[in-house]
Amino acid sequence: MRLILIIAAILVAGLANLAVWSLPNRPVPLDPPPGGKLRSVSFAPFRDGQSPLTQVFPTNAQIEEDLAALAPQVAGIRTYTSLEGLQVVPEMARRHGIQVTMGAWLSSKTEKNEAEIASLIDLANRYPDVITRVIVGNEVLLRRELTPEQVTGYIDRVKAAVKQPVSYADVWEWWLKYPQIADHVDYLTIHLLPYWEDVPAGVEGATERIRHSYRTIAQRFPGKPILVGETGWPTEGRSRGAAVPGLVNKAKFVNAFVRMAEQEGFDYNVIEAFDQEWKAKLEGTVGGHWGLYNADRTPKFSLAGPVVGNVAWPWLFAISSGLALVLLGGLALLRRHLPGTGWVVLILLAQALSTLYVRAGFVAAHGKHYWQDTTLAVGMLALTAALVLAVLLTAHRALASGGLAREPLVGLRHARPALTRTERVGRWSAVALGVAALVWSVLIIYDGRYRDFPNPYLLIPAVALPALGLIRAARRPVGTQTRDALGIASLFRPAIPVDDGEPRGLCGAVRRMPVESLLGFGLLLGALLTVVAEGFVPLESLIYGQLPFMEALHEVDWTLPNWEALGWAALQVLLALPFLAGVWSARRPLRRI
Repeated sequence: MRLILIIAAILVAGLANLAVWSLPNRPVPLDPPPGGKLRSVSFAPFRDGQSPLTQVFPTNAQIEEDLAALAPQVAGIRTYTSLEGLQVVPEMARRHGIQVTMGAWLSSKTEKNEAEIASLIDLANRYPDVITRVIVGNEVLLRRELTPEQVTGYIDRVKAAVKQPVSYADVWEWWLKYPQIADHVDYLTIHLLPYWEDVPAGVEGATERIRHSYRTIAQRFPGKPILVGETGWPTEGRSRGAAVPGLVNKAKFVNAFVRMAEQEGFDYNVIEAFDQEWKAKLEGTVGGHWGLYNADRTPKFSLAGPVVGNVAWPWLFAISSGLALVLLGGLALLRRHLPGTGWVVLILLAQALSTLYVRAGFVAAHGKHYWQDTTLAVGMLALTAALVLAVLLTAHRALASGGLAREPLVGLRHARPALTRTERVGRWSAVALGVAALVWSVLIIYDGRYRDFPNPYLLIPAVALPALGLIRAARRPVGTQTRDALGIASLFRPAIPVDDGEPRGLCGAVRRMPVESLLGFGLLLGALLTVVAEGFVPLESLIYGQLPFMEALHEVDWTLPNWEALGWAALQVLLALPFLAGVWSARRPLRRI
C-alpha cells in the first residue's frame, strides 16, 4: 500500500509538472499577414560583444549575412546612423532588393553630428535608387541633448543637399510639444510604442491605441505624410501596467498591427530586426529584446503562426522532473523511515521546488548578460539551491521523527542544541534571500522603470518556507505552539516545548532576532508600496509623464492591473510571514510544561 501511494504521488507530481510547462506553451494560431512582407524593420546589425558603447562594430560579412536573412521577409530597412560601418548598407541592400531609410544619429557631440550629416548626404546622393528617404536625428529632443533650433538647423542642411524626402524621428507626443519641427521636414516620423506609453496598453488594446495616436497627429498636421518610424513589442523583461512582454504577445501585436496598417494605409517600420543585447545596459532586460530574430540570428516566430511561447519547454519539463527524482533519490539514501503520506508530501514539495528552480535558471539565462547581472543571477540561484536542499532535508527529518524534538530535558527546560550545518545553511540562506527581496523591493519602488521583478527567484523561498512551516506545525511535539514552527528562527532548529529563558514580549522578540523582524515589517511595507507604485501603472509614468496627472489617471484601465507587480507584492507578504511569526509567538504568555 505504501509503495502504491508513493508511485501514485510520483505520477501526480509528474503530470502536474507537465501541465505547468505545456499548458502555457500551447501553439497559438495566427493568420498570415497581408502583403507577404513587412514594409520596413529597424536594422542594427550589432552582435554579441559589439555595440556603439564599446565602439566594436559588425564586419561587412556579418552585415551581408543579416541582409540576406531579412530579404525574404522585409521590403525595407531603417538605419539609425550613417557611420559605424553601415556605410556599406546601401550597396549591399541593392543586391538583395531592399530599400533603405537612412538615418543620421544626432547627439550633444557636435563633431560626431557633423560626421553623421556628411556621411548621410554622401550616401543619399550616391545611392538615390536604394535610399528612398532619410531621417535626421532620432529622439534627440526626447533625450534633451539638442534644442529644436539646433535640430531644424541640421534638417535644413540635409534638405538642401539631397533629393530624397527628409524627416526627423521622435515619440508622437513630442511632435505636439515641438510642432515647429514639422515646418522643416517633408514627412513626420512618429514612434508609437504602446509598451512605453505613460499609460501602457496591453497587447489586446495596443493597435487601437496606435490608431488613436496616429489620427491625433494626422489631425494636428493635416496634409503632412506620416511614417510610423517605430512600433513593436518586447519579448523579455518586466511588465509595465497591462503591457506584458512575451513571444506570443509580440507575434499577436505584429500580426494585428500589420493588418491595421494595411486597412488604414499606414506607412510603417517595425522595431526591430535583431535583438540588441547591448541595450540592456541602458534599458534593462526589456531593452535588448525587441527583435524579430534572437541575437544569434534564429527567428523567434513565423508571422503566419502557429507561435509557441517557449519551444524549449519539453527539455525544461524533462530537466525539472529529473531533478526532482534525483533529490528524492538522495533523501531515500538517508534511510529514515517515513510513512507513505510523508513521502507524498516530500514528492510534491520536491517537484514543486525543482520546477521553480529550473524556471528561475531559464529566466536567468535569458535575461541581461552584463557581469553585474550575471553575478546577481548566480548568487540568487546559489542561495535558492542552498535553501531548497535545507528545506527538503529538514522536512524529511521532521516527517520521519515528528517535529525534530531533541533530548535531553534539563530541569523544566530543554537544552537549546546548536544548529547543524544544514540548519545553519537553511536559516541564513533564508535571511539572505529576505534581505535581497527587501533591497529589490526598494529599488523597484524608487526606480523601477528598467528593473525586472524578481518573481522567478523569490517564488522559491515564498513556497519553500511556508511549506516547511506547515510540515513542522503538523508534526510539532506535544506542548509546542503552531506559531513556533512557522517562525524563521524555528524552521530549521529543534522544537523546544518549554521556555528557554530568552526574553519574551515584542521587545524581547526584536532583541532575539532584530534582522528577521525588521525584514518582515520591511517586506510588508514593500508589498503595500509595490501595489501603489506598480500595481496598475508605473507611478513614475503618472508623475513624470506627458499627460496631466488627473488626465493620465483617468486613462488607466483599472480592470487590467500589472499582474506581475501584484504577484511580486504577494510574494513579499508570503516571505514576510516566517520573519514575523517569531514576533507573534514571542508575545504569547509564558507556558511551562
